[in-house]
Amino acid sequence: MSVNVTGVHHIMITVGDIKKAKGFYTDILGFEEMPIPDVVTGPRVWFKLGTTELHVNEHPKHNAGNSHFAISVEPGTYESYIKNIESSGYEKRSTCEKYVDGYYRLYIHDPFNNCIEIINAEFVA
Repeated sequence: MSVNVTGVHHIMITVGDIKKAKGFYTDILGFEEMPIPDVVTGPRVWFKLGTTELHVNEHPKHNAGNSHFAISVEPGTYESYIKNIESSGYEKRSTCEKYVDGYYRLYIHDPFNNCIEIINAEFVA
């Protein structure tokens, strides 16, 4: 059977405090909140990231692992985006480094230890 996978619809992570998470994702990373369907209940916030959604759900026993999700920003804006993060004073992040594949990456952890990679590679849909 052949299946044509068209991309990633959403990524879901869990956090311990939805208000703190919402502040991080909107204030530090600048993500745009999106509406949540009425049938979905519980403390959560969803964000639109290009053609993909990030679903952030509160769970009292959240446990971030070694996984991460990667985001890319508009071409030509990577450096200014990284400078904004660095100037925010948020400390749970690495330094921005160039890797062997030629892309620059910064890794930042949200307040619940979920890892986000910010890469200067362009997204190809």
